[in-house]
Amino acid sequence: MLFYELSLAFLFSFFLSILASFFNVVIYRTARDESFSKGRSKCEKCHKQIAWYDNIPLLSFLLLGGKCRYCHKKISAVYFLSELVAFLLGIVSYLAYVYSPFLQGLAIWQLAVYFLIFFILMFALLADLQYLIVPDFFVALLLVLAILAQILSSESWFLPIIAVFFSTAFFYGLSFLASKILKKDALGMGDIKLMIPLSFILSWPKTILSIFLAFIIGGFFAMLALIAGKKKFGQVLPFAPFLILAAMISFIFGEAIWKWYFGFLF
Repeated sequence: MLFYELSLAFLFSFFLSILASFFNVVIYRTARDESFSKGRSKCEKCHKQIAWYDNIPLLSFLLLGGKCRYCHKKISAVYFLSELVAFLLGIVSYLAYVYSPFLQGLAIWQLAVYFLIFFILMFALLADLQYLIVPDFFVALLLVLAILAQILSSESWFLPIIAVFFSTAFFYGLSFLASKILKKDALGMGDIKLMIPLSFILSWPKTILSIFLAFIIGGFFAMLALIAGKKKFGQVLPFAPFLILAAMISFIFGEAIWKWYFGFLF
């Protein structure tokens, strides 16, 4: 029985590492305005086409020693590390489900959809940290999953739609004002687009809390970056990681935070 469970955990984890490899391609090509759906993968340095046996997640990187087979230049460790994290996440998630009565008590569609949302958000965060972008492909996937979760939950659509309208209007308005005052773009379109599926998932009023927390967390890290000399005033700071972190906090602890806040006031 244990061998069977470990085998399934391995297969699930390896599938996630394959998905991670594909998402890395999406990030890399989106950053270069290339189509991720056309053409085979190539070496970033010598541009030689990578054979399928050199493109196996985790294994190929280790066998090649982290270098291109042709030009022998180093391959970015980000690819290997993201695939490794995906693999380990798969192992932990599968075993947690198998041995957790609480997780098994939840609807399987709910676990699958929200796990995929979390997984995609990981790579949206990675994309913004690497290239200051949030690929439209990730936003589209998140929106499809958010709508699917809403359909399967059979709950009212009113509050999620209100949340989307509010966040979109807020960030577009903020972007417009900031561009007029600072005379440059202060908020990327990727961040604005990302908030659409996040707002739909969080619904109302958790979206308000998420936006508030994103600016608090972002401001804190911006201050640390300035103090440490990692950033200078006016330099661009990736904002998607703060949006994602704030959304996760709001999704899990939103109700408790609201109760604490109103209890504190009244």
